[in-house]
Amino acid sequence: MKLLKHLLICFSLVIPTSSVLAAEAAADGSITITSPADGAVLQSATENKVNFDVQLSPKGHHVHIYVDNQKPIVYQDVGRCPCSVDLPNLTPGKHTIAVKEATSSHALTGIQGMVTVTVK
Repeated sequence: MKLLKHLLICFSLVIPTSSVLAAEAAADGSITITSPADGAVLQSATENKVNFDVQLSPKGHHVHIYVDNQKPIVYQDVGRCPCSVDLPNLTPGKHTIAVKEATSSHALTGIQGMVTVTVK
């Protein structure tokens, strides 16, 4: 019984708690798209924006904004977020909007936010 208790105590010291994991994730950076919401229906193909918050990771320098994997919009003024960027005209149908963190040499770090929207 004492051995089992000792093992449980040791095991609990090795496994990080969820608050520790959340703090580590925040230190790694994050991107949250605040608008449009995932699954939103946009009534117009023009004059749409993506709004987002960015916490750059130590490797991060700026973000790339992609609409359906097209050529990215490079946005460097992330120090003043919340951020808002005009989207290109969207055709009717489903579209994926992704905001991805990039290094100063434009390599993607893997930190991203993504939503799917439908244009009427």
